Amino acid sequence: MIRALGTLRILDVDALLIVVAAVAGVATFLSPCVLPVLPVVAAVSTTGGRRRPLGIACGLAGAFVILTLLASRVLAALGLPQDLLRNIAIAMLAVVGIALLVPAIGEWLGRLFQPLAARAGARLPTGGGFLSGVGLGAGLALVWTPCAGPILAAVTALSAEHRLTLEVVLITVAYAVGATLPLFGLALLGNRAGAYLAGVRRAGRSVRMASGAVLLVAAWLFTTNVPTDLAASVPGYVSSLQRVERASGVAHDLRDLTASSANAAAAVAAAENAGTLKNYGPAPNFAGITRWLNTPDGKPLTLSELHGKVVLVDFWTYSCVNCIRTLPYLKGWYARYHHDGLVIVGVHTPEFAFEHVVGNVQHAVSEHGIQYPVAVDDNYGTWNAWGNQYWPADYLIDRNGDVRDAHFGEGDYTGTQDAIRELLGEHGSGPMAVAEHVVTPSATIETQETYLGTYRAAGYSMPVTPNQDYDYKAPSSVPQNKVALAGHWSVDSHQIVAGKGAHLLFRYAAPRIYVVAAPPAGGAVTLGVKVDGKTLAAVKAPDDDLYQLAHLPTAGPHQLDLSVPPGTSLYSFTFG
Repeated sequence: MIRALGTLRILDVDALLIVVAAVAGVATFLSPCVLPVLPVVAAVSTTGGRRRPLGIACGLAGAFVILTLLASRVLAALGLPQDLLRNIAIAMLAVVGIALLVPAIGEWLGRLFQPLAARAGARLPTGGGFLSGVGLGAGLALVWTPCAGPILAAVTALSAEHRLTLEVVLITVAYAVGATLPLFGLALLGNRAGAYLAGVRRAGRSVRMASGAVLLVAAWLFTTNVPTDLAASVPGYVSSLQRVERASGVAHDLRDLTASSANAAAAVAAAENAGTLKNYGPAPNFAGITRWLNTPDGKPLTLSELHGKVVLVDFWTYSCVNCIRTLPYLKGWYARYHHDGLVIVGVHTPEFAFEHVVGNVQHAVSEHGIQYPVAVDDNYGTWNAWGNQYWPADYLIDRNGDVRDAHFGEGDYTGTQDAIRELLGEHGSGPMAVAEHVVTPSATIETQETYLGTYRAAGYSMPVTPNQDYDYKAPSSVPQNKVALAGHWSVDSHQIVAGKGAHLLFRYAAPRIYVVAAPPAGGAVTLGVKVDGKTLAAVKAPDDDLYQLAHLPTAGPHQLDLSVPPGTSLYSFTFG
């Protein structure tokens, strides 16, 4: 079927991509990314007339198409903030919620919009007809951030480059229809349930107030990262449904659709042969980067100055649930292998208009505790230089600057880590640097990743003497987010090595605390853990790895007293 469709073109439009776009839209509805909007769709459907579900579907699909293709460009041309429309939509949901909870306000709004509704030939917004459904559907399109596969990624990239054609528009419409149809069905069910309950004595008012409460809570939650974190906490279960987007015929047509003069040869080779550690030629450089985060004074990085390092280039965007679920692994690899020569560069290429706001990106980088450099790729310069089509996408570059491996989407973390180790010259398969220990960071984490070697150290509460054994005296108290040493320690550039009577004191705020540790040659060690004066289970460290020291019910703050056997190296602390 796919092969047959791949040869069919109507009005110079690829029929295969249209069909696959619709299937991809349905897969998006089935993904965890839809979870935050499901209660909102149900809530706005339970009140109002029979035409409201159709209005919601039309508003959602129409607004999604317009926003995907034009929103960022129009806002930039008008000099308006890229997150303006999203903020307006959140405010609108809150206003509708208040109107449902307080009938007097709903009636006032009804009178206010009466002339507009009359001219439009529709009932009042508070009456819940088709027109109000369109408005609510458009608002949902503004706050929903669907998981993007190759189809939506290609459309978003082409929109950012102002390369809109009939084919791109039709693909976007097909995607929107596929994603909206199941939501329309949910809206119909909610509307019918609301109509039934409205006929039950005293139930109508309760339904109205419950719907208003759901909208108010949703409006508040959409100002936070809770909806994204909720979706990220659910395992990705739609990979098999998205395989149609990754079929060879579809991938070939997408490359034709997005083909440009940019040097995408390395990315194409990696995409077709990922996982073999062959040599696919020189890696494209970072291009068109508008801002650098987590580099000294915001200085740009180039691949030429990273020559001699193993570089992992991670394409991501901060509202992408799939990307968020990969962050603990990226952070774990950076903590474990950075001192061996691994550099990770996160290329933040925005999918939605509000992701163009650098302040939003900076907040996400800080909240997730990302310490490696992040390149803000607002204009898709690096995305196109690589010919990339995925969020997330990871490309591995060897010490000579050649692309050696690539992985798209979540999963195969062991394979990526083994490739990192091989390029670093560490033979064999090592323990997972993150594995099941690390969870997606939450808003309760206040202490960021803390390095102990002098190269990146910024968290000591006392002066340290580098590159020599020194007997440290424990202070009477340790400030928040600071580390203190007691006993004999040697503080080197990338790690600290314990001597006789070595203790480490750390006052931190997070439910979970992890340490990257390495035992001395020839055997495992046991770390003594005491938190807030209470002795916890000792942690055995048989290998160079990341170890969880404590998992507490609250973020604290807490005080760690870590007893470290002689010869043991500590590199950094991370939190979850």
